[in-house]
Amino acid sequence: MSVLRITLPFLCLVVVSCSKDSNSEMTELDLFTRIEAPVYESPFGLAADPSITIVNDTLFLYYSAEGGIGVAISLNNGIDWSRPGDSEEDYLALSRQLDKWDNTLETVEVVKVGNEFKMYYAGYREGESDNPHVENYEIGLATSQNGIDFTRIPQSLNQPILARDTSNANTLDRHAITSPGIVHEDGVYYMVYAGWNVTDNWKGINAGIRILGATSADGVTWQKMEEPILIASDIRYSPNVNEATLMRSDDGFWYIPFSTDRSIGIARSNSFFGNYDVFPEAIVSPQFDWDNEVTAPDGIIQDGKVRLWFHGVKEPDYWPWVIGYTEAEYPMNWN
Repeated sequence: MSVLRITLPFLCLVVVSCSKDSNSEMTELDLFTRIEAPVYESPFGLAADPSITIVNDTLFLYYSAEGGIGVAISLNNGIDWSRPGDSEEDYLALSRQLDKWDNTLETVEVVKVGNEFKMYYAGYREGESDNPHVENYEIGLATSQNGIDFTRIPQSLNQPILARDTSNANTLDRHAITSPGIVHEDGVYYMVYAGWNVTDNWKGINAGIRILGATSADGVTWQKMEEPILIASDIRYSPNVNEATLMRSDDGFWYIPFSTDRSIGIARSNSFFGNYDVFPEAIVSPQFDWDNEVTAPDGIIQDGKVRLWFHGVKEPDYWPWVIGYTEAEYPMNWN
């Protein structure tokens, strides 16, 4: 996520009937207050893995959509959303490349640095995975001047900018890199991502999903951290950790909201490099008829609140994928 200040004179927006009214009833769950209905839905049923960027009072929502990465805009509260252009379709900020390494796109993060929006996305070539458990996700980069229409940088046209370490069977991101979360601060890019190793049907020496880290001076060339930031055994209430994002507060904390098997947790540290203190229980859990599973959080810290968007999906069909919203007072009551 990114909090910045610019003026946006562009955009012809069409309001879509896919959001909950801003006066919607909210319900309490632990630290966080949830809106009962989804706040964004795609006309095609797929709106997942939200990424939120705020510029002045304008919120940009990016999400995994049919055919690429969709974008929507909120000019008020992040609950009522609009799409650029034709309201009958998702507006794709970035489309998949049919004949390249990223012919499927998912799990996106957008930050704004100077006058440029930077989109970090997970891509893979569908059907070419070397194992049955996860596709060969890796991270690409596209940029934009208006936050709406993105173009891949030359380095991402034919290959990712952050690739899996396939040097041996036991590397922490041997099989997939997904869900980048980015903060840019004082000339340094900080990234968290989910690293997958599924060697020997999840029974290998380093098999599992971990939250890993990387840093960069230019946002293109990355140096991976050797040790994980979060691992499954750090989470008391779930056997899994997965999609995560990265948030920086004005009072000096680094926050990592993350997915478990079907809920959302949060961790914090006074240093990006750790150690991270994990809040002892889930902050968002399944609660309504559309969210048997709630995962993939992203958000901002704004005006005395932690604001998180996430996707939910209904069992047993696991369709549609929709985006929900929750918030908490900041600072949080974290003992």
